[in-house]
Amino acid sequence: MQIDAVITWVNGDDEVHRIKRLNALSARAGEFKNELITGRDRTRFLDNGELEYCILSIHKFAPWIRKIHLVTDNQVPEFLTPDLQSKYNVNIVDHKEIFESYDWALPTFNTRTIETGLWRIPGLAPYFIYFNDDFIITKEVRPNHFFRDGKVVLRGHWSSLKNYGPFRLKINDLFSIAAKRILGITRSMHLLLQIRSASYAGLKNSFFRAPHVPHPVRTETLKKFFSENPHLFNNNIKYRFRNTDQFSAIFLANHLEIKNKHAVLRDTKDYVMINGEMDFDFSVNKKLNDIKNDCIRFVCLQGFEHFREKQKNKIMAEFNHLLNNVEPDLVPTD
Repeated sequence: MQIDAVITWVNGDDEVHRIKRLNALSARAGEFKNELITGRDRTRFLDNGELEYCILSIHKFAPWIRKIHLVTDNQVPEFLTPDLQSKYNVNIVDHKEIFESYDWALPTFNTRTIETGLWRIPGLAPYFIYFNDDFIITKEVRPNHFFRDGKVVLRGHWSSLKNYGPFRLKINDLFSIAAKRILGITRSMHLLLQIRSASYAGLKNSFFRAPHVPHPVRTETLKKFFSENPHLFNNNIKYRFRNTDQFSAIFLANHLEIKNKHAVLRDTKDYVMINGEMDFDFSVNKKLNDIKNDCIRFVCLQGFEHFREKQKNKIMAEFNHLLNNVEPDLVPTD
């Protein structure tokens, strides 16, 4: 099987990108209803160095990956020199490439919009694994951890489909504001995104709820769906910032495969999230111990900027140890 990795990444602190984002905010203010309240937060665009760990972990623990496609907005990470791009087989993909003939949708600052066009990456393999830039593999994986007999291997559990009407959306908005101001927690409405995606795939009563893990995707599944439903593609990419009316192409693909019996379902015992907004010392220590004891295969390192310096150093020391067969200057140090 030819299997690629696809990673989406942005450096929101880059001055060119920051000005472009501010201009888009002012030009489209009030254009769409149901915009996700936290979709404009600076934290959505922060680069904390997790991308380096992500790429290194793929190289070490999944060396069978054919190519890593890094999808960016006219940016290249500083650490990723041409020599390292060649060594780690990284292909830089600009948003203009995946939205060719749809330049009206650019610039976009919306992960959900970008995910909708990933299947259009030039030269993409028939099978790919989608990574956020804060996903890290922590032990050896094989192709059959993601694809088996041509089927995708999905991790998660079944949950009931719930109806999100205007009243419930408003309550969620208010709760998101309170969570951010009082607890410092940034809510992404991840549950609604999965529910909406499952509905577009034709599921009626339940959906397969997935955590923040690498997602295996068959390229042809999305290509076929959007060729038959071009209006859904156009409608989903028109939002430059996250909107609760959107669906996720990745979760859509998951549920299309489940519906067509092209999926193998697994639990999430080999996954953990380390979250700077929610984890305290004791929970961070437990999760790091689970990684050390070889219990965990996938980690999502979220909200790293919220950890105290001592916690950051402890987390980075563990990942530096895991990736100790690489050049020291390639591993984040601050």
